[in-house]
Amino acid sequence: MENFILYEELGAGSSSVVYKGRRKGNLNYVAIICADKSKRPVITNHVRLSQDLDHPNIVSFYEWYETSNHLWLVVELCTGGSLESIIGSDGCLSEDVVRRFGWDLVNGLKHIHELGIIYSNLTPAKILLDGSGTLKFGNFCLSKANGETLEDFFTSVSTSEEAGEGDSKDVSDDMRETLHGLPTYTAPEVLQGSETNMSSDFWALGCTLYYMYTAVLFLVY
Repeated sequence: MENFILYEELGAGSSSVVYKGRRKGNLNYVAIICADKSKRPVITNHVRLSQDLDHPNIVSFYEWYETSNHLWLVVELCTGGSLESIIGSDGCLSEDVVRRFGWDLVNGLKHIHELGIIYSNLTPAKILLDGSGTLKFGNFCLSKANGETLEDFFTSVSTSEEAGEGDSKDVSDDMRETLHGLPTYTAPEVLQGSETNMSSDFWALGCTLYYMYTAVLFLVY
């Protein structure tokens, strides 16, 4: 990471921090995600699914690095924050804005599905706004290939690392609990134990559109 300059912190989670950054000798800013190595399974999943995606409604992935203590991802910088933060500050959005944002989400999800990927965890927190006002899908950590069982993939990554460097163990309990996403945006059949699929992605999309228009969570359980 010595080729990059880190600027201000843009956000932080329990085991990751996002910085505004820039490659030395380049005037284009990027987002740089610093993640703890304990997150290797989900980071590896994000990279394998997003690295070849090229679409105006998907955050571009550029490259990733590993240092002694962290994994680093370099991705497209979206300066508008998350859809969740926008609704949190503005409240319900106008019909025109919901229509325009909804078109962004439909186009992005259509492209994702055409490539055989299930987004799996569609929530407003995972949708980012770029500087021109376009929504983009920004987090593929819990996505999967259609027909795949994500827990099996995570276990295979953890087992491989345990046999190698040993900095990742089996799929943790907290990771298991997040595999099907937040209940508010999760289709009923997934809550009952079914795998996520294209239909459950559409359910989450509908819940997100409802939240944009009303600023109220769509609760049916």
